Amino acid sequence: MGKTVRFGIFGTWRGLAFIKALANIDGAEVAAICDANPEKTAEAQPFCPADVKICSDFDEMLDSGIDAVILCNYFNQHAPFAIRAMNKGVHVFSETLPAVTLKECVSLVETAEKTGCVYSLAENYPYSRANMELTRVYKSGILGEVVFAEGEYVHPMSPAESGYYAPGQYHWRRFNPKTYYLSHSLAPLMTATGLMPKRVIGKVAAGKAYSKAHGREDYDGAGIMLVETDSGAIFRIAGSCNFGGAGNWYRLGCEKGGVESVRGTDDKVRLVINQWDQSESTKYAGEECIYRPEMTELGKKALGSGHGGGDYWVTWHFVQDLLLGQVPFMNVYRAAAIAATGILGWRSVLQDSRQMDIPDFTKKEDREKYANDDLSPFPSAECKATLPYCYYHLDTESEK
Repeated sequence: MGKTVRFGIFGTWRGLAFIKALANIDGAEVAAICDANPEKTAEAQPFCPADVKICSDFDEMLDSGIDAVILCNYFNQHAPFAIRAMNKGVHVFSETLPAVTLKECVSLVETAEKTGCVYSLAENYPYSRANMELTRVYKSGILGEVVFAEGEYVHPMSPAESGYYAPGQYHWRRFNPKTYYLSHSLAPLMTATGLMPKRVIGKVAAGKAYSKAHGREDYDGAGIMLVETDSGAIFRIAGSCNFGGAGNWYRLGCEKGGVESVRGTDDKVRLVINQWDQSESTKYAGEECIYRPEMTELGKKALGSGHGGGDYWVTWHFVQDLLLGQVPFMNVYRAAAIAATGILGWRSVLQDSRQMDIPDFTKKEDREKYANDDLSPFPSAECKATLPYCYYHLDTESEK
């Protein structure tokens, strides 16, 4: 990799945040952009270098001399484009869940292995000011091993917002099971602890009033999962949630104490050390400490970026990984594991909360089990869905 990474942006509506971030990162430039909507391309162009290439289709952009592509297309369509990019030697930064079927997870991993291309999930929530402090505190070792952790992302929308964010008959938001949108909840816990999901149990809560207000026949209100990690710790995480109030919150409950973000903020942390633990390393033993972490110079640079600076931070880390030849933390194996947790969490819901084993995508024998598993809840104009997308439905009289 040279001293400058040349990026292509696929999908400029969400991609505009990455265009702005890249403009403030040394060693990176936006070389090409592509969007099916010319109006969105026109809106993004003033934020790009003057010589940016405007491409009419994805393959044209891949062939334009870029080193890496940031995928900002629809949630349920990332894997096919990531695979096409890597097969042309282009590194991939995927803005949202990498795959919506287990077959796609397998194909994505095997393509990355075959091509040697770098793949990373562009999950931004580990990089809020509070979550970066959770990671720092946990890695310092003063809390001991995590026993129980929680990750909660809650984002109810008004009917007007729902219509704006889900245009068209087959838009993915209309058919997204409640466990699938889980990366904002799970990824920060994985980043802080380094642990991998191993088993999942899913449950859906009803939310009839919200769905009626939005003119929907399904009334799933929240998707909640219990995830067992490879260390034996338990994570309680949220998928899509329509209850109030909106916000995100994270907690690490550990052997010697705990650390959590402060509800209603993304820049405050509450740290508690067990009173009976008086080792030298536990400076705050027996105390409760609520504070704002110190901000680095790079953190100040990220302030103007979206998602509490997360859009800048996650992009900066990917650029550094490419420039230095490093494997990203949120690599293809971790990304596939997150996707599989949501997919299998939904199957757990549909099977009365049966516990489901999550594949280890580093192992060929695990991948072989799911190489042809293409069950999907997402319909299109060309094909029907092969899984239900909701659990509670207004035309179903029977009680769940």
